[in-house]
Amino acid sequence: MHNATPEQLLHVATQYHKEGKLDAAEKLYKTVIEVKPHDAQAWFYLGMIKYSQGTHFEAIEHLRRALELDPKNADYSNNLGEIYRQHGMLDEAEYFIRNAIVINPNQADAYSNLALICKAKGDYDSAKLYFSRSLDLNPKNANTIINVGNLFLTINEYDDAAECFLAALGLAPENPHALRGCAIALYEKGEYNAAAAMLSRLTAGKPDFHREKVDLALITLRNKDFRKGFQLLESRLKHLPHIMQGEEKNLWRGADLKGKTIYIYDEKDGLGGFGDTLMFVRFVLDMQKYSPERVILRVQPELHTLISANMPDFVTVVTENFEKFDCHSPLLSLPLVQNVRAKTMPRAAGYLKADADKTAHLFDRSVKNVGIAFATDKSHIKHETRTIPQEAFAPLFDKSIKLHYISKQEPDAPLHPSINDLRPHINDFADTASVIANLDMVITADTSVVHLAGAMGKETALLLNRLHDWRWFSIKSGQKTVWYESVTGYVKEDSAGWEELVSSVRI
Repeated sequence: MHNATPEQLLHVATQYHKEGKLDAAEKLYKTVIEVKPHDAQAWFYLGMIKYSQGTHFEAIEHLRRALELDPKNADYSNNLGEIYRQHGMLDEAEYFIRNAIVINPNQADAYSNLALICKAKGDYDSAKLYFSRSLDLNPKNANTIINVGNLFLTINEYDDAAECFLAALGLAPENPHALRGCAIALYEKGEYNAAAAMLSRLTAGKPDFHREKVDLALITLRNKDFRKGFQLLESRLKHLPHIMQGEEKNLWRGADLKGKTIYIYDEKDGLGGFGDTLMFVRFVLDMQKYSPERVILRVQPELHTLISANMPDFVTVVTENFEKFDCHSPLLSLPLVQNVRAKTMPRAAGYLKADADKTAHLFDRSVKNVGIAFATDKSHIKHETRTIPQEAFAPLFDKSIKLHYISKQEPDAPLHPSINDLRPHINDFADTASVIANLDMVITADTSVVHLAGAMGKETALLLNRLHDWRWFSIKSGQKTVWYESVTGYVKEDSAGWEELVSSVRI
């Protein structure tokens, strides 16, 4: 090809590019530029190769050069803007994508990219407008329809999101982004089995789709299929490998532990919070049947005093990582190994005790003492849907009972004068447990308090949205929970208010 013209070299290079022979294409693009340094196409295609190789700033440099040489090329400007967008440089991205639209007002991709920028900036109305314009120009672009669905997910418009993803699947039936988005939308709508069907399609034959298998696990567990659900949940160890505190080959899978030390640990850096540790620690109490010489149990520091006081002698409770063991297990893997079933939930009657004397002086025994917890951790992804307005407890203010706020979470507003604030007396979960031991009843949102009260066997009313966490299954108002015999669920329907639900609680 020594006698080939720059045009012929460029033609061969683009053919290599289409065939995925990027190294060969890159060499020829560079040759073209050496011979013809003002060839905008060579600069552009070389930039796109750099982009595909992950060297985005070099790609930007090449695309800017291409646009300087051919300033009326809308594709160059649009692609340059999109690379800026993917790097979070939104102002630069918007400049070049709007420039592309000025050059070619009928470029559908540019409108879609501009919509993504508006979405990233929180301007959702403009995003809808530009997505609409893009689809007017190219109504069968599945990727744009998926992006519209993702916009609706962002603003919690799940009906519209599901409609978009289903439309995209009509164009691209196995598109993983459409399947994943549709599963999320259906799940948020409460159509759990339909969401599971989407996730099953998505994960079939795809061993590396670990996050999606975890999502499928939670729906399967919601349906009380513990065998399949907890097996699927093991995918979290691939999705979030930092959960495991030892080598995979040393994971405990039910073998006899005679003469051995097993290290069991909370999953605070994965899917598990305080409530999960309180909920699953019951299975540590059943480890004796495997004859371990020693069990090392790691829990969050806030739980150490409470948990250590409730463990048998063969269990040592720690808060730091432990290094010397024969095998190990994440806490949430124990139900799988122990073959737990919903109908035979161990220790549902309670398994934690507290020092009631420590806080007994805080309570007037001449009235009924009721603890309430209505605020969740503000960092929780479901904070808004799992937090109950303080005003919802107004029906209880005039009753012959004493209300005590027993959560460590800061309420959104100062507590009502009818509510006794016990936060100054609560430093860790042992203190909360002591308080609960002195109460006649607990009324709580879906927080760690329900798990603590349930684990103590305290009569508890659990206030839930219709769409709630998997572990409460399809509970109806007035039903006992599977995990705790002392906890009764109260479910708010979409048309009802929280105050109405609180009024229905039997005290």
